Amino acid sequence: MTTDDERRRAPRSPIEDTLFIQSISSRQVSMTASTINASTTGLQVELESEVLVGAEIALWINADSGQRTLISGVIRWNRPSGHNRFLVGIELDAESAPTISNWLNNIQ
Repeated sequence: MTTDDERRRAPRSPIEDTLFIQSISSRQVSMTASTINASTTGLQVELESEVLVGAEIALWINADSGQRTLISGVIRWNRPSGHNRFLVGIELDAESAPTISNWLNNIQ
C-alpha cells in the first residue's frame, strides 16, 4: 500500500496564507480558505463549509506584486477537521504550476 507522500507528484511545504475560492462548476458560495500546505500540483486548505468532490474551482492567491492572481483546480477530497471546519485537497491545473511556484518561492 502506498502512502499519501508516496503518491504525490511534488513535495508539499507548510504554508500559512489566506486564499479566496469560488466554485466554477456548482452554485456553492464563494469563501476564504486558510492554507495548510502547498506544492506546484496541489493545495490542502481549511474551509468553514464542505465542498463537493470533483467541483472545479477558481482560486485567487496573493502574488508577489501585491495583487491577487487567478489559478484553477479541482476538489479531490474533503473531510471534517473539527469545530465546523473542513480540510480540503485541491489538485491544481498544470497551467497554474508557474504561478504557484512563484507564490511558493515568495511566501516561504
